[in-house]
Amino acid sequence: MQLSFMETRMLHWPDSMFSYLHEDKLLFSQDAFGMHLATDERFADEIKRDVIEFEAATYYANILLPYSPLILKLLEKVAASGLDIQTVAPDHGPVWRKDLPWILGLYKIWAEQKPTNKAVVLFHTMWHSTEKMARAIEEGLTAGGAQVKVMSMESFHRSDVAYEVLNAGALIAGSATLNNNMLPAMADVLTYLKGLRPVNLIGAAFGSYGWSGEAPKQVHDLLLEMKVDLIGDPLKAKYVPDRDTLQKCFDLGKAVAERLGEAV
Repeated sequence: MQLSFMETRMLHWPDSMFSYLHEDKLLFSQDAFGMHLATDERFADEIKRDVIEFEAATYYANILLPYSPLILKLLEKVAASGLDIQTVAPDHGPVWRKDLPWILGLYKIWAEQKPTNKAVVLFHTMWHSTEKMARAIEEGLTAGGAQVKVMSMESFHRSDVAYEVLNAGALIAGSATLNNNMLPAMADVLTYLKGLRPVNLIGAAFGSYGWSGEAPKQVHDLLLEMKVDLIGDPLKAKYVPDRDTLQKCFDLGKAVAERLGEAV
């Protein structure tokens, strides 16, 4: 039995390593090309393609996204190795024995994080005022030709948001104000996304308030820490947004869509 080893440090552990079994043309890829999916099927080609793509993308977005620059180098290293890889067995999820060029291509796309025409709008609302703003922004984005995914943080887990942001070009986030702060679920998801280090995003912040109104600025500042290219100052509405405020939300969405069109 002959084994060859390839160091893959920080993908995603300091001691990560690929192991290649020459006799079986089998690559043990550790965390790469895996997914958090428990099934009766042993091989990826036995599972529906849309399920596999969703699970692989969710895994990449939540586990490997911070290491995208290293993954691009790794893909080049594997291609240059000359190894005849027929099967890939990751630590997590099913074994790849077909469609290897397909999953390698997806990893390249995800690692490059090129801008797309998709905008993700996150909101956390208390009495639906911030939600009204989010829906007006959605209308503006749609009118501007962007693809839109609106996500209430009362309904989606942070890992779902990471999956959607993986192939997005814009991230717009808004929160109502509670006790001089953004609502907890919004703070949670933005802090989580910050750790995943997505790049090449444009965006904006918004939110409603009744008393003090700190949340939109706090969201704005967190997006800045994520190096999101922000359009304008945070958009705020006191109590229920009036017609003028909703028009500003629509205009903001359209402006983001126009910027996306220029970036793609």
